[in-house]
Amino acid sequence: MTVIEMLISIFVFCLIIAGSVFLLQQIYKRYGFSMEQGMSVTQVQHSLKIMIEEIRRAKEADSGAYPVQSADKFSFTFYTDVDNDSTTEKVHYFLDGTSIKKGVSEPSGTPPVYPSGDQSVTIIGNYVHNTASQPLFSYYDPNYPADQTNNPIATPVSQVDQIRMVKADIYFNLDPYRSPDNIRLESYVEMRNLKDNW
Repeated sequence: MTVIEMLISIFVFCLIIAGSVFLLQQIYKRYGFSMEQGMSVTQVQHSLKIMIEEIRRAKEADSGAYPVQSADKFSFTFYTDVDNDSTTEKVHYFLDGTSIKKGVSEPSGTPPVYPSGDQSVTIIGNYVHNTASQPLFSYYDPNYPADQTNNPIATPVSQVDQIRMVKADIYFNLDPYRSPDNIRLESYVEMRNLKDNW
């Protein structure tokens, strides 16, 4: 074997090793991204499930206020018992940047009064990329689905007593500069205590 043949053999061997290392790096990077995205989507799905369950149980406030306080495209405030302590809390779900946040306020005093702002705020979902034309919340009156003209209700909703169903619509993307595109998670929920078509 000559020196030239040996150098060519070493060069080919190095190319094979470099190609293998590059291929393994790409596989690891894609697998890691897929795993991270899958775990993040699972977290958002879990948060959406909790949000839907709480909206479904919306009820009159301890102060006697109507179950829904305010309803807009990216903010929804209502009353429900989130911690099963027989006290009705004020719950505020809203989009802040790319995070869905949940604010909770406890009533105090006699008669009960709720503070104007949120007492405690937690992040329940990240990497949310809803645009102005992709509202986080949509609202429907008792005539839906027969009445497609007036549904969803125009926001901000001025007559919150018309709301019977809420749609939560989340556009999730762990990294908007990488494939895949946004993952859409949506769910409709009827507010059980406001049903008037038993």
